[in-house]
Amino acid sequence: MNIARSGLSAAAAAFTLIVAPAAVLAQQTPAPAYKAPRTADNHPDMQGVWARRGVRLVEANAPKTPLADFEGTGQPYPTIFNTGVTTPDQAAAQGRPAGVVDPADRVLPWLPEADAARRAFIPKMIPPASLDYIEKSARCVLPGPLEADDRHPYQIIQRPGYFMILYEYNHVTRVIPTDGRSHLGSSIRLFMGDPVGHWEGDTLVVDTTNFNDGTSLGRTVPYHSEQLHTIERFTRVSPNVVDYDITLEDPKLFSRPFRIAGTFLAAAPSTELMEFACAEGSQTLPNVFGFELAPGHASTTDR
Repeated sequence: MNIARSGLSAAAAAFTLIVAPAAVLAQQTPAPAYKAPRTADNHPDMQGVWARRGVRLVEANAPKTPLADFEGTGQPYPTIFNTGVTTPDQAAAQGRPAGVVDPADRVLPWLPEADAARRAFIPKMIPPASLDYIEKSARCVLPGPLEADDRHPYQIIQRPGYFMILYEYNHVTRVIPTDGRSHLGSSIRLFMGDPVGHWEGDTLVVDTTNFNDGTSLGRTVPYHSEQLHTIERFTRVSPNVVDYDITLEDPKLFSRPFRIAGTFLAAAPSTELMEFACAEGSQTLPNVFGFELAPGHASTTDR
């Protein structure tokens, strides 16, 4: 009986010696890097319809904004529009970088005088002290680098020498040349800036200058200067995920650049961009005229 057991033990030990190293090797061998499909000019193919996730300017020490009072009513647009974008592989975004990633503590590198100025500006937005204080989205202004709504899809189209992003939100189209051209002259200023792209391996890098000062960076950063400069990076890392990274620099507001990350998730195959017709003031009267229609505030009939 003991001899049989010894024989079995020896056989098991020999099997372990043979199999265990193979199992350990399998665990240590990294999965092969994803190789994106290629376009006709041999660049990663990112074409399709996507939902952008996580690209938000959420700072750690933000001032309170009266615009937050409209979140419960779906403002600045009615909740009928807040339907989102269906993404079959929603879990693919979990664990990926999102929001402000540099600085790590999410305390933006404000110049002290610029931070004081925006903290004085924000309380004057409702009711607006003048036209300058009306929220940009209430005036149908283009969304700038961060404010395109995550509830709406984006479509990417690629052609040799061009990378195009179509936003459903506010019917924006960004045509990004990748043919090596230079930026426009500094006297030309545009709401969405002048983007110029180039490829670094499988990553598209988009350098954008020539912004005007007509858009905003967010509710707690409701404006920027004409010196805004952004660098975006798009990298397709799986069939359903494009990693996105944007570095923002504005020397009139911040002492150094800061960085925001997010993802583009593949939308359901049937997703199409719909018409987005913005009519100034029609959906955002509470924002424009004050608190009268906001929840928790007395109406004019109660006064």
